[in-house]
Amino acid sequence: MYTLGFSVGHDKGAVLIKDGEIVVGITEERITRVKHDGAYNPNIPQLSMEYCINHENITYDDISLFVYNLTEGGDTIDEQFIQVTAQPLTKLRFIPHHIAHAFSTFHSSGFEEAAVLVADAMGSAINEGNKARDWYSEDVISLGEPDGEYESWAEGWSIYKFNLHSFEELKKKWVKWPLPYGTSPNDDEETTVGGLYGHGARQLVYSPHKHNWVAGKLMGLASFAEEEFVKNEPFISTINEDGYPRIPANFAQRHLRTTHESGFREKSNVAGIYQREQERLSMILVEKAKELTGMDNICVAGGSFLNCNTNEMIIKSGLFDDAFFIPPADDSGIPLGCAWYAHCYMMERESTKMISPYFGRTYSTEEVLYGLDVIDREMEGNIKSECEIIVYDDPISGRAQMIDDVSELVVAGKVVGWSQGGSEIGPRALGNRSIIANPSFNWMQDHINGDIKGREWYRPFAPSVLYDEQSNVFELDTYSPYMLVTTKVKDEWRNKIPAVTHIDNTSRYQSVTSENNPMYYDLISKFNEKTGIPLVLNTSFNGPDEPIVESPYDAIRTFWTRGLNAVCVENVLIIKNNFVY
Repeated sequence: MYTLGFSVGHDKGAVLIKDGEIVVGITEERITRVKHDGAYNPNIPQLSMEYCINHENITYDDISLFVYNLTEGGDTIDEQFIQVTAQPLTKLRFIPHHIAHAFSTFHSSGFEEAAVLVADAMGSAINEGNKARDWYSEDVISLGEPDGEYESWAEGWSIYKFNLHSFEELKKKWVKWPLPYGTSPNDDEETTVGGLYGHGARQLVYSPHKHNWVAGKLMGLASFAEEEFVKNEPFISTINEDGYPRIPANFAQRHLRTTHESGFREKSNVAGIYQREQERLSMILVEKAKELTGMDNICVAGGSFLNCNTNEMIIKSGLFDDAFFIPPADDSGIPLGCAWYAHCYMMERESTKMISPYFGRTYSTEEVLYGLDVIDREMEGNIKSECEIIVYDDPISGRAQMIDDVSELVVAGKVVGWSQGGSEIGPRALGNRSIIANPSFNWMQDHINGDIKGREWYRPFAPSVLYDEQSNVFELDTYSPYMLVTTKVKDEWRNKIPAVTHIDNTSRYQSVTSENNPMYYDLISKFNEKTGIPLVLNTSFNGPDEPIVESPYDAIRTFWTRGLNAVCVENVLIIKNNFVY
């Protein structure tokens, strides 16, 4: 039995589940090459849906139920659905945004029961007669006690109690929609945890004329803040009598003078305030989730929980025995939640733990070589004439030789694009669509930021580390396969791995095992054998303002047009001749 979840809005995509197993999924931007595709565009992700059914060699007739969430734009996609799928509307269901987030994380966790906390910029907006308003009962709406006189309200944060067969919504924050961001003169208006942080990113990092979804830039900038400055600044938010946070929408008035054009010290100090508030407010909600549910485990979702410093605090708090952080915590995870809702709640079937974040399809040697031929024609034959091309045919000896050759390049300080198997779901590259490099060179961060990624110099890079060696390098030994936790680098290792040690001596690590990614594990092991360093620098395989690569064509094109020394796509290694920086 198949169920398909999809989202409409920014980071739209689709995920297909078969008999309780996630079989394939993708975000639309990976196919169209338009970053955050779907923003303010109420069109269903047709290419992502076709990608899923083609992977399984099925048709839309074979899908028992479709569930979706619409985050932006219009209120219905009924006509589009019929046009694209030729299926009756009886097979289509809508669920609100935070419900989708909650299902994405709990039913991927493997927990039998857990508290679930969702926090982001905003969830579904409710107004008279729309699908979200019709979905929620008056009892649920009253959980957040919205004024009722305002025309529209949107989800701010939500707390749930989940088990494998049911869920209960325990507390919810509603905020006025459209969301008042940071400059409202009205002290009565409130915003959200994600709204606060998103405003900080727009204020300090981007031109006000550009969209911002990369709050990670603000997190990197905040690490440079002066501790005394941040400590002495008053809190932006207050705590209500019931113990829940109140975030006034005019929070930014005090620092409006600080913009993306201000000096670095001033920007980093204000960024530190936003980061402090993000951590403080999130932990208040985590404590409330414990108080309301009494659960031993917690699952979190929503863009606020891409903040790795916050996630580290959740682990160290000791409030819960275990915590699960879903890799697509942002809106790229909404299709997964929709698919789980269809399977578990509507079809009354049980879920299975998400074993792997690698939801994409694999590519054959023939497809890799075809992509190379296409790019070579586009580049007027320059790739084949200026590169060494090696095809490792033997699945055993060839694989071993390829890993040895790639590790040798990385040891020598070369930067390599690594594209293997199915692509990762979510915004973080996890070793299947990664740019990898030697973390021991102190110039490597500047080189990759400036010459390859085309991004700000202060942006840190993360390490992919052998799980059985990570306790030797990092203070926190928590298994973190999705690169969603930050921890201190041990003193004796900071000078050994400067390219992945941030200014505050922290690192956002990915735990790699032979079970979760055998090829990547073997590559890092070979690098460790040659250098004594059990980790490599890992960053997403993309150029400036581009989505992560998906196809062999995408990988080879990015390799050729950016400052990469080599690219390894499946069993094909391409090395630029006489290319040095």
